[in-house]
Amino acid sequence: MWRSELIRRKRLCFAFALLLAGSGAAPAAPLQPESLHASLPSAPWFWRIQATRGQTGAAQSNAASVSLEILPGLTVDVGGKVSFGVTAKKAGYLILVDVDADGRMSQIFPTPELLEQSDGRDINLVKPGVQFVVPTPAGRQRGFEYVVAPPTGSAVMVAILSERRVQLLDLPDLPRKLQDQADTLSYLSAWTRELRVPDGSSGKLVPSNWSFDVKSYSIK
Repeated sequence: MWRSELIRRKRLCFAFALLLAGSGAAPAAPLQPESLHASLPSAPWFWRIQATRGQTGAAQSNAASVSLEILPGLTVDVGGKVSFGVTAKKAGYLILVDVDADGRMSQIFPTPELLEQSDGRDINLVKPGVQFVVPTPAGRQRGFEYVVAPPTGSAVMVAILSERRVQLLDLPDLPRKLQDQADTLSYLSAWTRELRVPDGSSGKLVPSNWSFDVKSYSIK
């Protein structure tokens, strides 16, 4: 689990929890537009997504050759600060999802707070062959950083790259605890096949091409 902190100039701290998904026995229902963060839809760079049940798609792969690196390493200490480096061979919009040691899933980048303070619609755009570092330089200037928080144990970080612009995912409730990298990848691949993203020209909800890289890490 990660705690993202915004350190303000006068030594005031604003911390926010990123646990967007709980646990439940029922499968996730289709996403409705009003289920997304209400404070953001007026922003011109905010793109809603919707899950459509019953849709099928081709098997998911890492067609964009996304590569995720956890810095400083795959073993981290509670209270330590970390960053993430992501590269890809194709352009796309990056989302980082954490599955903590208790099986709770949350989006840690981009966050609603960071999007609200951003003056650009491409805050999470990864360019081909160029390492994208989180926190970004702009985020660091605003005081955003990632601090390791409990629970301790084995966790999983997922880099998701969407061909179409996506900045927030309303993550589903997990029907079970995801066990490892393969289980996490299989679950999220199946889930993203149902997602529909607004087309920039027509406004219609259309599929996107998704690429993934998954890294297990340990919190001590």
